[in-house]
Amino acid sequence: MRTKRVNRYYCDFCRKAGCSSGHMQKHERHCTMNPDRECRFCAAVDGKQIPIATLIAALPTRTVSDFDPLGSVDIGALREVSSNCPACILAAIRQAKLPVYLVQDFDFKKEVAEFWAERNNERLEHETYY
Repeated sequence: MRTKRVNRYYCDFCRKAGCSSGHMQKHERHCTMNPDRECRFCAAVDGKQIPIATLIAALPTRTVSDFDPLGSVDIGALREVSSNCPACILAAIRQAKLPVYLVQDFDFKKEVAEFWAERNNERLEHETYY
């Protein structure tokens, strides 16, 4: 019989875990629950990352208990402040502890796909082919 001991690494900000120290360090740097995170999306478009406190301040100023379970939260101001960056929007929602089901006009997967499609189209427009 063989016994194998394996190290397990955990993110200090969320519940993600993995067996690679390097991968978990990279995850922690960009984790949406990290208050000092580095946004990969903002870096990809050479944009300036907005501090998380500013993003959270753009959300409605009600407590979770004030939200109507059947209502929704308007994140229009957050979209404007974050330049519509999907990762920054998700980080603000998560760090504000806003229930995600209340934000009905935000679908992270769909917005990420749209972000990269737009980014790729812009790159194609600037390149010339001979």
